[in-house]
Amino acid sequence: MHLNRTLSATALAAACLVALTGCGAGGGSDATEGAASAAPAEAAASWPRTIDIPAGSHGGEATSITIETEPQAIAALDYESAEAIAELGLADHLVLIPEAVLNPTLGSHVKELSAVPATFPVAMSLDPETVIAAAPDLVISSPRHGMDDTIGETLAQAGIQSMQLPTSWTSVATLTQNVDLIGQAIGAEDAADKLTAELEKGLVATGSAAKAADTKDSETPGVLVLTNQAGRAFITAGEAYPLELLELAGGHSVSADLGMRATGPITAEQVVEANPAGIVLVDMNGSGDRLFQDLLANEAVAALPAAADDKILRVTGHEVQALGLNSTIDGLAKLSTWVATLG
Repeated sequence: MHLNRTLSATALAAACLVALTGCGAGGGSDATEGAASAAPAEAAASWPRTIDIPAGSHGGEATSITIETEPQAIAALDYESAEAIAELGLADHLVLIPEAVLNPTLGSHVKELSAVPATFPVAMSLDPETVIAAAPDLVISSPRHGMDDTIGETLAQAGIQSMQLPTSWTSVATLTQNVDLIGQAIGAEDAADKLTAELEKGLVATGSAAKAADTKDSETPGVLVLTNQAGRAFITAGEAYPLELLELAGGHSVSADLGMRATGPITAEQVVEANPAGIVLVDMNGSGDRLFQDLLANEAVAALPAAADDKILRVTGHEVQALGLNSTIDGLAKLSTWVATLG
């Protein structure tokens, strides 16, 4: 934990008095001016801007926000938003991020994000005082690792503008949608367009090569996807980006076969019941195999063909989690090559 960089609530009283400012310039260019001077003038004229936010996939109505000036101090309350902003070239505009993105097992922009003034340890336990103390002029979050209604209301009362993305980062479609919205909000539309094009081309092309569109789960290898978190092995289940990559790679998650709808702990008995063709170990914190050992060393689990024949693939979080962005193109290629060996 970066204690020297993590904000404390004691800064709240002073921070609440800080005037929240934005920066932008108006004006246009004469028709005779060259392209070099026209581009900055067009960018300056694009503020204020209104962003239309679609309805969320799990409820919530479509809405819109108007951002008056180009954000200069941005708080990203979820891992993926922090990584997206860094990928779009505006890491130096961030003032608050989850500290987990500074772990190279997860983050792809550790050097740039190490310069962000403040971090917080766990997004789900984030309090509004920490956000207010960072004095952002824009807060970006997702439904999963973002603001609940209480925090949102508190930030609004403090005069801090926020944008909650409509969906969590669980699929290629939600990933590209969220990147597009962030690009609009921070004035990086061109970079966002380029990134989404790279993602769509790389992920869809690799996935199409690995799995036919009409292939049923029963015709693909069943794979157990485990992550190391909360001090033990968790099964990845429900709507999760790594599971979409697995499907694109030509496999399917045994979590559905077990009737599991949310990521959480798994027992040796459940692993034996699933009897997967292969096992993926996703290292989320740099601890390697350590937190998986108790489960895999279970006598019944170790006797399964997947374990006995070493049909185990090891990947890092940034290779298969949405926060890896275009790193997941290589992650998908690795998954596809491995799934093809499962038969």
